[in-house]
Formats: sequence, C-alpha cells, structure tokens
Amino acid sequence: MALAADKPVYIFEWSPKTETDRFHSHNHLELGYCISGSGSFYFGEKSYSVGPGDVFVVNNLERHAAASDPINPSNFYFVFFDPRIIEAVDSELLQPFIYRPGHFTYKIAAGEPAAVQIGSLIREMWQEYTAGQEGHKGVMLGQLIQISGLLMRHYGRHTSGKEWQHALHDYYRLIRALDFIKSRFREPITLSDVAGVMNISPSRARHFFKEKMGEGFKEYVTRLRIGEAKRMLAGTNLPISDILYECGYETTAPFYRAFKKHTGVSPAEYRKRESRIALFEKMEIDIEKTMHSTEPIMKLK
Repeated sequence: MALAADKPVYIFEWSPKTETDRFHSHNHLELGYCISGSGSFYFGEKSYSVGPGDVFVVNNLERHAAASDPINPSNFYFVFFDPRIIEAVDSELLQPFIYRPGHFTYKIAAGEPAAVQIGSLIREMWQEYTAGQEGHKGVMLGQLIQISGLLMRHYGRHTSGKEWQHALHDYYRLIRALDFIKSRFREPITLSDVAGVMNISPSRARHFFKEKMGEGFKEYVTRLRIGEAKRMLAGTNLPISDILYECGYETTAPFYRAFKKHTGVSPAEYRKRESRIALFEKMEIDIEKTMHSTEPIMKLK
C-alpha cells in the first residue's frame, strides 16, 4: 500500500486472518498495537505471540506476516508512515527502525513501560484520526514523533551509539540502491548497476544486499516484477504477453516459471481468481448498501 501525499501518517484497524498471510514488505515504516485477541507475528525465522497491549516495530525492508488465533482473533491498530517525515524532524529518531533483519527484537511486550506509553499514544492517534477535527494531521504527526522518541529510548538501552551510526550509514546506502531498483526493475538491470549506485564492488553489493534484505538481489527484483504483474493482471485487461514485457521479462518461459513459483498458479488462473474475488466483493458492497439504505425497498402508492 502506498501512502498518499496528503496522508504521510495513516492509522487503521485490522484483524489478521487465521491463516498466515504471505510474507510481504512495504515502502513505509510500520507500528502495530494489539488492542484485543491473540495470534502470532512472524519476521523471517522469528515468531512472536500476540496479546493485548503488545507493540510491534517493522521497518520498510523487513518481510513479515501475521495470523490470528481462530478462537480469539487478534485486532490491531496499525500505523503506517513515510520515514522522511521523521528524518525531517531529527534523523536520529529513525534509529529504532534501522535494524538488521534477524538481529532485532520486534516486539515490546505489554506491560513494559515503552509499550504502555506507546499504546496510549496510538489510541490517542486513533481518536484524532476518527474525529477528523481541524489540525488532526499535525496532532498525529506530533504523536508519531513522541512514539519515535520513546522507541529510541527503549532500544537505545541495548545498542551503542557506534552501532547506531553504522546502521544508519548502511541504511542510507541500501535505500539508494532500493530506490534505483524500484525505478528500473521493469528494464534490464544487473547487480553491477546497483553496485555502482552504492559505490561498492559487485561482490560486496551481493553480500551487503543479502545481509540487509534477507534475500538476494535477483530474488528481490523478481519479487518486484511479479508484484507488478499481479497488479496489472488484477487491474487491467492487457494481454499477458504485454504484461510480462511491461514487468521486465523478455521471454515467456522465465515469467511463467517465476509467477507460478511465487503465486502457486499461472498468470491466467491468477487473473480469473482475482476477477471472481472482485465480483464477490462488489456483490457484498451492494448487499451492504441495500441493507443500510434509508430508501424504502418498495414505495407504497
């Protein structure tokens, strides 16, 4: 989900499905606050139990997934925001979100002072958002800055200043590479191209990318291309032959092989399935509108 320019901070209520979602990542930073229920949150090989009052921190590089307990589904407030709005205030406040995947404690357990304070601020943020009064965007930004400061204090207890500075340097180097890849993945792109943007050798870029992203350069590019193909299959009527070229593939076999590996179905099957889901969702919306309509179903003469 991309954040709108007029909503650099976005909060919403969400309950994960009982089946574990497909691992995914975002272009923005993310905070999750469990308000009720139970379940699990997954980050790579790590998993955490979920309960009311728990806070979860997710950066824009980390692939993650969540699932609800079937008997007692979890419910969250999630906050998505653009890292640049924090950087504009104080780049040091980004530190809690700049971590090495697999070397970070993503959960702040309910009852910990930071979780209590952050949870209270997220609830206040939700109230501001739902009330929608004049100036609520500025108030929400202020609350986010407070949360970032609390996170910095919480995690700073376990990390030296030298480690933070090293992480920050690596983060900006990686962001340059990711921005370049996202603008060029539809074209032929090589590891050497990316290494040039990072000002390091291709060999070093390969190891750096794998260490920071938890996946290789080729895997990351493929994931972007297949994600774009899914979007185009679901949202356009373009022929599949056109879509594969638009997504950076020059021949059909590699595209079909990669698509099946990532989705479990062929492009045609995916398009058909998404069309059925879209039709079903439209029917649900139409039924919902009818049930809540203030207009009489039948006008008496």
